[in-house]
Amino acid sequence: MAGHRLIITKISITVFVLSAIVISPSFYQQASAQQPFKEREFVQKDSIPTVSDSTLKIEEVTNGLDTPTTMAFLGSNDFLILEKDKGTVLRVTNGIISDKPLLDANVANSVERGMCGIAVSRDGPKTFVFLYYTEINGKDFDDRKGIEPEGNRLYRYELVDNSLVNPVLLLDLPAHPGPRHNGGAIEIGPDNNLYVPVGNIDASFRKPNPPTQTENFGHGIAADGRSGILRITQEGKPAGVGILGNSMPLKLYYAYGIRNSFGLGFDPITGNLWDTENGPAQGDEINLVFPGFNSGWYKIYGLSSSQKIFDKDKLVTFGGKGKYAEPKLVWGRTAGLTSLIFLNSDKLGTQYRNDMFVGDVHNGRIYHFDLNTARSDLVLPDSLSKSFISNPNTVGVQEIIFGEGFGGITDLTVGPDGYLYVVSIGQGKIFRILPK
Repeated sequence: MAGHRLIITKISITVFVLSAIVISPSFYQQASAQQPFKEREFVQKDSIPTVSDSTLKIEEVTNGLDTPTTMAFLGSNDFLILEKDKGTVLRVTNGIISDKPLLDANVANSVERGMCGIAVSRDGPKTFVFLYYTEINGKDFDDRKGIEPEGNRLYRYELVDNSLVNPVLLLDLPAHPGPRHNGGAIEIGPDNNLYVPVGNIDASFRKPNPPTQTENFGHGIAADGRSGILRITQEGKPAGVGILGNSMPLKLYYAYGIRNSFGLGFDPITGNLWDTENGPAQGDEINLVFPGFNSGWYKIYGLSSSQKIFDKDKLVTFGGKGKYAEPKLVWGRTAGLTSLIFLNSDKLGTQYRNDMFVGDVHNGRIYHFDLNTARSDLVLPDSLSKSFISNPNTVGVQEIIFGEGFGGITDLTVGPDGYLYVVSIGQGKIFRILPK
């Protein structure tokens, strides 16, 4: 394959645009703009995980990992796992971690930076591994010493003789100012294209980074790779005609108005895309994402009914090509939603087949959802019929909790065996859920 790449240029224009749309302007600026950074925003404790279904059990697959983020299977009992802070890609076979990494990249790793996302694809005899990470011209941790990262980058590697070789740069995205909201949860769609969520890189309110129209700033720059779900081919080319426009990089946007996302999942029945999104101190969301979907950031997060002032007509639409839609479920207090998957297996019981599962990093919980007949909405308990969870102990929450005690979940994956795998960044472990 040709080494074609798309490089999104960093732009340094100062634009001053501020408007207080949400409940309280003072709260909004505190919550959205300059909350103190926490180096560890996930649960760190060796609690014993449990599942609500008494017919299922939890096994520990492997442990001793350093800040693991996401995993991808190569075959039965054979997968790759990323270590965020070390920039390493490890191979785990039958529960045994490889003696040396398949790749050790130099990463900026402050807060949410680091080795973030992975996907695996096969093309005949070749196995390609796609990696999204915050690259630095230096050593791991050097961004904590004041060295700025080169960018958030998506590479395609070949897996050859237990090494990742022949890197091809597919996307070169902003990493400034950061260090949060980098996104990077790569998903290969039913169309065989790559879908990559990218957050606002902490830039909505921080000079000199210009706000963008993809963040619903009407007078912002058109796009620079931030605040969207990008779609490209596995060779790094635009996937067809642009949904929002044909200028680059706007042509790459499948959706926009994204503050931050750590989870994408395609419904195996309809092929529809869903995502998880994180609000500032509140307003985590689950969304059904269609081509041209506008999630509303920064004008809105959470449900529009919770806003004192919200005018949908003031959102950026790119000439009517983008459209806002309400989230399907909102957390009043942030849970740190991460991975979203559909269990396209009946190995845990036919009652779970093709259902949605969502993890969170603050509580170490797995949530389980049935979908309605049209597969367009979540089936919620009556107590959550307003699609709003005010706090972790809200009445009705226990009815959607499938598992808890996992110590900060960063990934959920269905293995070739049809069982559910859970990556715990807080415990440095990978678990498997299967029948007793």
